[in-house]
Amino acid sequence: MVYSIKEAADKLKVTKHTLYYYEKADLLPPIARDHKGNRIYTDSDISWIYLICCLRDIHMPIQFIHTYVKLLFDENSSLQNRKEMLLTFQEKVNQDIQKYLTIQQLISKKIAFYDELQDSSNELENCYNYKEDWAHFKKILEESNE
Repeated sequence: MVYSIKEAADKLKVTKHTLYYYEKADLLPPIARDHKGNRIYTDSDISWIYLICCLRDIHMPIQFIHTYVKLLFDENSSLQNRKEMLLTFQEKVNQDIQKYLTIQQLISKKIAFYDELQDSSNELENCYNYKEDWAHFKKILEESNE
């Protein structure tokens, strides 16, 4: 079966601009054209685009997807190559999770700081304690970004 760009976009629940972008980013095999130059998507194209949409759904950056797609097209690429690429992405996700957990702790600490400030008569002392805590959390954040 073949689909126009509108039909393909509707089927995949993406915009036509998304399909143009994926094609321009070299994430798709060459898309066939009809006699008027309009794109014609096949079921195989739809499957490729669906894979890309799945990878975008897990927040995989376009650069990672591009590398992954190149590995899929490369006859010399092994399953191990693709697995290693996914493991690399998984490690990045794990690092991001740790960073966001640290940020969450900092936000909780800031909320607790305001609670203490409301209950305390010595705002200046609490301010100094918060500065020390902030320096500690900032160091942790910087280390997680390395």
